[in-house]
Amino acid sequence: MTQLISLPPDLPARVIETRRDFHRFPELGLMEFRTASAIASRLQALGMDVRAGRDVMEARSRVGVPSDEAIDAAFARARQEGAAEHWLTKFDGGFTGVVGTLRGTKPGPVVALRCDIDALPIVESNDADHVPAREGFVSSHRGIMHACGHDVHAAIGLGVAEALAKQRDDISGTVKFLFQPAEEGGRGAIPMRDAGVVDDVDYLIAIHAGMDSESGVLYPITTGWLASAKMDVTFTGQSAHAGGRPEAAPAAIYKVRMVTGPDMTM
Repeated sequence: MTQLISLPPDLPARVIETRRDFHRFPELGLMEFRTASAIASRLQALGMDVRAGRDVMEARSRVGVPSDEAIDAAFARARQEGAAEHWLTKFDGGFTGVVGTLRGTKPGPVVALRCDIDALPIVESNDADHVPAREGFVSSHRGIMHACGHDVHAAIGLGVAEALAKQRDDISGTVKFLFQPAEEGGRGAIPMRDAGVVDDVDYLIAIHAGMDSESGVLYPITTGWLASAKMDVTFTGQSAHAGGRPEAAPAAIYKVRMVTGPDMTM
């Protein structure tokens, strides 16, 4: 049996600590300023080539961008919560993608590991039987929660990055770590794709933590991929309201314009 990765003995505990930190400070899509700053800082400390912000996201491809007021408030909060200033400024305006590149010492393919990083607008429970509340890492941002496991995805990605960085001399080829914002709502992948971050990738791996999967077990698959698409829908016709003369409005004729392709993943 070939040992592919030798894990530092303290790495699992560090991954758990990272996940709990991200869980405690969740951020919504295109506003993951503290999260992205922490990720970029960690990748840089591992000696990787790190690109971020507008360098890895095409502005014209973004959809569902939060208001300027929401972005500014989230940016200020991230600064107050200790986000690394050097990286924080890279993400100004809601460009919160991060790409770390680890180059091995031997020729080989380019493999990418994609991890999403955003949370959801959900109020987290403070009940004593809720593990994050009991263990002290419940969301500190009221109304925002990592309810879909992206804190886990980001922590795993950083754990893999650390393990591989320590074995750089044994790597044939290049490993790219793609930390994608705004997975919720299908908003973050296409701007990164259009910025060219996967143009040189030969193999792409995406991760997901499954609720019905046995803990500690890896389920690799190459089929059954899921995707979503966004549409702009314009309804034309006489406006009316159900509470006031609904009979005055004819049936609306709608037109559908696809604003993104059917593949929302990178």
